[in-house]
Amino acid sequence: MPSPIRLRRAATVAVAATALPFFFAQSALANWSSHITGADVGFESRRWAEESYTEVNFKGCNNSRQDISVGIEIYEDINNWPDDGYGEKTFTACFNGGTSKGTESGLPAGSYYFQIEAHDGIHYTNLYTVNVSSVSVDTTLAD
Repeated sequence: MPSPIRLRRAATVAVAATALPFFFAQSALANWSSHITGADVGFESRRWAEESYTEVNFKGCNNSRQDISVGIEIYEDINNWPDDGYGEKTFTACFNGGTSKGTESGLPAGSYYFQIEAHDGIHYTNLYTVNVSSVSVDTTLAD
């Protein structure tokens, strides 16, 4: 018969092994917030897990040129294949500390990111940069 110490060790290992996937899954949660400093066309956000709905929020948005919009596009990160884009969203309040929001629904489960596609509708320029004091991704449709 196993000793009580061995049983406790086995139970500890079993609990730790069961909790380990949950612990690592937390790092892939969808909702997050951060900031952006000096980003130009081609900038990619960090990835997040998605099952249906995404909302990208820019608060405190400013450009190096004070009167332009910023275009972003949400992409599904697909390994070993071109990423699927879901259409450019134009954030028109990206000057003087403005707030803008873009949403996308009906997304398949997967890993996603957004990319800055344009400044003031120009897709090939790196002349302008954007700063956002608070950028957040929210995947909760209820709000």
